[in-house]
Amino acid sequence: MWERLWQLFFPDQCHGCRRFGALLCDTCSAQLGRYAGDSPACGATKFTIAFVYGGVLRSAILAVKYARQRRLGVALGELLAREPWQSGNAVVVPLPGAPQRVAQRGYDQAVVLAHAVATARRLPVSRQLVRVRHTTAQAKLSRRERHQNVAGAFVWHGTPPPAEIILVDDICTTGATMAAAISAITHAGPCAVHVVVLARGVLDG
Repeated sequence: MWERLWQLFFPDQCHGCRRFGALLCDTCSAQLGRYAGDSPACGATKFTIAFVYGGVLRSAILAVKYARQRRLGVALGELLAREPWQSGNAVVVPLPGAPQRVAQRGYDQAVVLAHAVATARRLPVSRQLVRVRHTTAQAKLSRRERHQNVAGAFVWHGTPPPAEIILVDDICTTGATMAAAISAITHAGPCAVHVVVLARGVLDG
């Protein structure tokens, strides 16, 4: 009821074209740049990257990260769930963000994406992958510095990982963070990790 009332007085507006009706309309979604390049080497059994990090999608991801547009993150997760990748009986695992940055924005954008994907695909979610040490932001680091920055940053807690995991994040550039996360998962037990990412970024320089 509250959702209906909210939509009545504050209808959703597309982040791209500003038309009312959806947070990211079908027309703008269809115009996003498809990613057709190679996947980064990070130890994943499978790797799915939906789009190129640019234009409306870049603006939307930044709005989720830095303007507290959490519901837009749900819309992006639902968009990712519609991509033609196989989920089977896997468990969805978000790639956890740095605690200090999560605290600043009030939520973890990867968790928002993962829950939207899991809901759309009717899959369970696990939060057993945790970030155990502080890391600096990857954006301004070189390829080598990125790998050094996140080495040993993750640990899989509790029971051994399930047989198949869908590891979800918003952006992948070099694959350094994914590699560190996959190392932590597979160290805890044998499993197949399918990385599913919304967008592929480009490393400047």
